[in-house]
Amino acid sequence: MNSPETTIIIGAGAAGLLAARELTQANQKVILLEARNRIGGRCYTFSRQDFTEPIELGAEFVHGELPLTLKLLKEAHLKYEPVSGDNFQFKNGEIKPSEFFMDHWEEFEKALKEVEKDQSLQEFLQQHFQQEKYAALQKSVIQFAKGYDTADPIRVSLFSLRDEWLGDHEEETQYRIAGGYIKLMDFLADQVKNSGGEIMLDSIVKQVNWREGFVEVITADDTVFTGKKLVITVPLGVLHAAENETGAIQFNPDLPEQKQAAADMGFGAIIKILMEFSDPFWEQKGLTNLQFLFSEEKIPTWWAQTPQKNNMLTGWLGGNPQDETQHLSDEEILQESIQSLAQIFQMDASFINQKLVSAKVYNWTADPFTRGSYSYATVKTASALKTLKISVKNTIYFAGEALFAGEQLGTVEAALVTGLEVANGILESL
Repeated sequence: MNSPETTIIIGAGAAGLLAARELTQANQKVILLEARNRIGGRCYTFSRQDFTEPIELGAEFVHGELPLTLKLLKEAHLKYEPVSGDNFQFKNGEIKPSEFFMDHWEEFEKALKEVEKDQSLQEFLQQHFQQEKYAALQKSVIQFAKGYDTADPIRVSLFSLRDEWLGDHEEETQYRIAGGYIKLMDFLADQVKNSGGEIMLDSIVKQVNWREGFVEVITADDTVFTGKKLVITVPLGVLHAAENETGAIQFNPDLPEQKQAAADMGFGAIIKILMEFSDPFWEQKGLTNLQFLFSEEKIPTWWAQTPQKNNMLTGWLGGNPQDETQHLSDEEILQESIQSLAQIFQMDASFINQKLVSAKVYNWTADPFTRGSYSYATVKTASALKTLKISVKNTIYFAGEALFAGEQLGTVEAALVTGLEVANGILESL
C-alpha cells in the first residue's frame, strides 16, 4: 500500500513522464503505472541484432522549432540534427521531383477560404466538388487527409485542415534525435527516479474507484494503489476501447461526460515499416539525396535517413482504424511493401526481396495500449477539449497529445506541453 498523498499517473509516455518529473521535483509523491514492459509510449526506439542501428517504430521527427522539446533536449545534452534531402513523387510510371500540383486546386482553395461554419471534409467535398471532373481532386485531398493526418474524411474538421493547408506557415526544419526519442524518455525517467518517484512497468490498469480527493487504482493482477490525485495520459484509442478489451479502464463512479468528449475527438491509424537493405539500390535511379518519396501505391509514403548515409527505407501507411489494410498481418504488410517498392522503382519484387537484410512492421492500431496513431481535430474537438482539460473535482486529470489545443496536435511536443500543464495545475491546487 502506498502513501495516501500520492499522485498516480497512468501511462509512461512523453506526457506522463514529464508530469511525473515536474511533480517529483516539487517534492510530490508519484507512482507512474505503465502497461507495457517499456517506457516511452508512442516513442519507441527499437534495437535488434539484424539492424545496424536503432530504429524508430513510433515518433521519429521533431517537427520544427518546438520550444519545449528543444529545451528538454538541450537540458539532457542530447544531439539532434536537421533532416535534409530532396522530395520525389512516383506518378504515371515515373519518379520526378515532388511538386504540389492538383487540378482545380485554385477553385478548391477559394471555396475553402469562403466557408464560414466548420464542417467535415466529406460534407465540404459533397457540397462543392461532387461533379465527375473533380474526381481526381477529391481522391488526392482525401488521400492526403488520411495519409498525413490519419484523419477520417467523414469526421475531420475542415477548419483544422484549412489552417494546416492554407495557413501562413513557413517551411520549418525537421530534426532527428541522435540515438532516437528513447534518449529523451530515459532522461525524464531517470529524473523521476532520482527525485523519489516510482515507475512500475507491466502494470495494466483495469479499474479506477474514486471520490473527491481519493483514488484507488486496480491493475490486471489485482494490485491496488491509492492516492489523492490521478493523471490519465493513455492515448485516445484506449479511452475509446470497450470495457472488456485489453487496456480499457473502468471508472467507478463512471465519467460519462469525459468518455463522450473522448469519443467526440478523432484518432487515426498507422502502420510503419522499417526496411534495411544490403545497399541503397534507389540511388541507381538517381535518388542519391532522397528524403521523402510519395506515390499512390498500397504503401504510399517512403523516406530515407538523409543526411545520414545508410541503407534504410521507412514506409508509412496512415488511415483510419476501420480501413481494411490496418488489419492485415505483419507478413502481408511486408509483402505489400516489397510490391510497392518494386512498382515505384520499376524493379522485380524478387530483386527488392534479395536486397532486403532486415525488416520490422509495427501496427499501432493492433497495439492494445495505443489502438491507433495520433489525434486529429473533428468538428466537436474544441468543445470536447473544454471538458477534458478541466479536472474532475480536482482529483482526476487528463493529459496527452490529444489534449493539446493548437497546431502541434498529434506530436510529442503536444504531449510534453500537456504533461507540463497538468503538473502545474496540480501544484497550484495544493
